[in-house]
Amino acid sequence: MQIITGEDTKVLRTKAEKVTVFDQALEQTVDAMIETMLSPQQGNVTGIGLAANQVGLLERIMIMTFNVNTKKEHKVVAMINPEILWQSEETVVYEEGCLSLPETFGKVRRASKIQVSWQNTEGHRCEKKLSGWDARVFLHEYDHLDGILFIDYLQKT
Repeated sequence: MQIITGEDTKVLRTKAEKVTVFDQALEQTVDAMIETMLSPQQGNVTGIGLAANQVGLLERIMIMTFNVNTKKEHKVVAMINPEILWQSEETVVYEEGCLSLPETFGKVRRASKIQVSWQNTEGHRCEKKLSGWDARVFLHEYDHLDGILFIDYLQKT
């Protein structure tokens, strides 16, 4: 898989469709997305999150790494049909970047805490409260699935 770049690329600006089939093909797609995310990109940077439309697939699939910027072990998780159940009113501003927008960075305001749900590759529902970088990575990748890029928020911070 290859990461698609460019802020005006149609697939990056298109809302992804819900996944309805949980089969071996989905597992293969997830495995390929994880491998792509963890492979060094431009400037030898690896990703901490990846949405399916970043590799040309308009499906609600995202990969994220838990425990970024902590001393805990990083954990890569595939999330199918993710949903935001709750967002805190408290927000924080941090600098973000994106594999689809190499060498572009900007400060983005996002909820500091969220509660989310998703399905795993077998279709089982999972739910988790996230804060810090985990919340930020989830929200960044979730936006991708709705055709939104982090640069869309730069005027609003």
